[in-house]
Amino acid sequence: MSEARERFRRVIGTDTCTLAANIFDPLSARIAHMLGYEVCVLSGSVGKVANLGVPDIVLSNMSDVVDHCRRITRIADVSLMVDAEDGFGNAVNVHRTVRELEAAGVSAIELEDNVVPKRFNVSDPGLVSTEEQMGKLRAAVAARLDPTTVIVARSAAFGVCSVEEAQERLRAYSETGAEAVMLTGVRTTEQMAAAHEATSLPLTILGPPAEARNDPKFMADNGYRILMLGNPTFAAAVKAIHDGLQHLRDGGALEDLAEVQASPELLRQVNRTDEFMQLQDEFVRD
Repeated sequence: MSEARERFRRVIGTDTCTLAANIFDPLSARIAHMLGYEVCVLSGSVGKVANLGVPDIVLSNMSDVVDHCRRITRIADVSLMVDAEDGFGNAVNVHRTVRELEAAGVSAIELEDNVVPKRFNVSDPGLVSTEEQMGKLRAAVAARLDPTTVIVARSAAFGVCSVEEAQERLRAYSETGAEAVMLTGVRTTEQMAAAHEATSLPLTILGPPAEARNDPKFMADNGYRILMLGNPTFAAAVKAIHDGLQHLRDGGALEDLAEVQASPELLRQVNRTDEFMQLQDEFVRD
């Protein structure tokens, strides 16, 4: 059992909703840890572009994601929830994926019910059958070597199905041994309330309507325990890198970038200089 996994369980076991840090690499995870975020989330879309420089299509594999997670958990003491896509294949693939991600130090593993599209940029690829998804979730639960690892049933059903069908899916997923539910594509507070009616499991949600995400009482009363706001910090980081490099390429002065740069003190804290200097003083002998 790990402290990171126990911390994640404490978060989803409370009666309040916690804001997660949507991170994309070890550096962003380290900063989130410094700022006191209790949960970090690595989504598939930013994971692919940050790790491989590719869009959110089927160009990454299980080993890519496992390696990415291992580098994050090695450098930052965070409770990491990772988007494991469809488990990278059928239920047997899911079994191996869970074992590998668990060994990499992940606290929670999301398995989505979206169909993996054959073509890039398909707006609505649809959902796998309820039975197939239940099999994957059961395989994921059975694969755990550490019982504190949380399997999260991720569903896009409220965005593509009727409320009744979406509720039926959540009820079915809740019978597999999964211990939390993640919702995507939710557009209304009514849908959010309907999800809570369908399952007693802790709910996590990506990008809910503004009137919900700005109402902590509504979120808490309806069983939402983790709130994800997408990846605005990743987009901000990309813009900062692009604009800084373009400024220099276009002949801009280095001094012009001074006010938008991290201070030497912050950089020292982020890269853990003092920690490694202490190790050097303790163990390196001339």
